[in-house]
Amino acid sequence: MAKSRRKLPYWRRATPAQFDIAKLRPKYLPRGQRFETRNDARKDSIRSETLLATQRQGRPYGVYLRECREGHYHCERTYCPRCARAFRRHITGELLRLHAEFKTRPSVLVVLLEAASRGKLQDLEIDRYRHSLRKRLVRAGLVHVPVVGGFEMVYRARSKQWVLHINLVMFGGNEKAITKFEEGFRDDGLYRPVERAPVKDAAEQLSYVLKFTTYHRPHQQRGPTKAKAVPLNLSEHLELVRWMARYEFSDHLFLFNARRRGASIEFSSKEARKA
Repeated sequence: MAKSRRKLPYWRRATPAQFDIAKLRPKYLPRGQRFETRNDARKDSIRSETLLATQRQGRPYGVYLRECREGHYHCERTYCPRCARAFRRHITGELLRLHAEFKTRPSVLVVLLEAASRGKLQDLEIDRYRHSLRKRLVRAGLVHVPVVGGFEMVYRARSKQWVLHINLVMFGGNEKAITKFEEGFRDDGLYRPVERAPVKDAAEQLSYVLKFTTYHRPHQQRGPTKAKAVPLNLSEHLELVRWMARYEFSDHLFLFNARRRGASIEFSSKEARKA
């Protein structure tokens, strides 16, 4: 009787070739400018496990990190820096390929969806927004425009708030329709709920579309330079890991007029491919 083998998840079936972000943002660059290396991911895994081990609730999550790091299996947990690196490397490669194939320069939109105070993170749910985002895109007149995005969570230390947001790569769409989509978020009670920028540095901008980090930026950004990222404190770290454990990697991916075929992301209609 033949052994049954678990099929590898699609993001592990092939290493990106031409559009490998690990080569486009190579390991000799400073941390924050390079794509995270295997060693970066290993150090983050150890740091996370060490924090989680100090609390009874956190220890089971730390076991997955340690056993994954020791090579017993790929845990495929979204809070695992090693597994997150593999997923991000694949998705970023697909975004870079679509960017290279697309005729005009796409835009990246950061959309703030909902906030929760510290201790209330588990109240925020990704699935609450998947359908409503599609409806907003249609109502704005972007019915045929391909959009690929990623749901993320960030912590704001000053206000002691968690903020669920989504980074959207919009492949086309006229200015009037995109503005209408942006204005649909103006009454949601979040400061500057939408920010948009054209893709000028594809490797840098598209590598930030989907991240799984346990860091935050406690200091205010000044100009184009991002504030320094620092690890979350123990309580926020555990709260975030508990939230992340509810989801699989693909749950964070948002596709509109796009679909996954095997390991590739493709635009899903003739209209979308012409957009």
